[in-house]
Amino acid sequence: MRSKTIAYLCVVLMVIAITIFGGLVYYFNNYDSNLVNPNEIQTDLNFENVTYNQEENILAEDVLGILTIEKIGLKATVKEGSSDEILENYIGHIEKTSLYDGNIGLAGHNRGYENSYFARINELENGDIITYQTKFYTRQYKVDNIQTIFETDWSLLENTQENKLSLITCIANKRNQRLCVQATEILKNDLNN
Repeated sequence: MRSKTIAYLCVVLMVIAITIFGGLVYYFNNYDSNLVNPNEIQTDLNFENVTYNQEENILAEDVLGILTIEKIGLKATVKEGSSDEILENYIGHIEKTSLYDGNIGLAGHNRGYENSYFARINELENGDIITYQTKFYTRQYKVDNIQTIFETDWSLLENTQENKLSLITCIANKRNQRLCVQATEILKNDLNN
């Protein structure tokens, strides 16, 4: 009886070890210490021409805003949080970033989900316009920074004096990297520039 218990424990420990080893191999095969050039990121073929026009009532209690990017055919609702449940149906406001003023962090899927709202943010270029409407204001922002970051780099989400939007999404086959597109509010004096 004792030898059967020892044999059973050995099998269980072997299965655990194989599972851990397989997970580590998968992680390190998808871990890259060199950041991807943002100009080389391609739109997933399934979302090349996708457009979204899905917005909820801006006055609804749980709606933070409506994000519109005409260049890529995006109009979608923003709700609080970046959990899977939120990101399946909405653009998520990244917790611990500014809600209305300063640097507002927003997250969205770019592939693999019916509502992959950020599927085409890699197509944005400096100078493109983003509109963000909340219960309190409608602001226009101009894209001025596009870069890849490591998933642990939160520096682009730190609060700022100027009003910014920071759009974050994953990069295909680069588990530890994210694409970040930032835009700064266009002030009335800057409208003609």
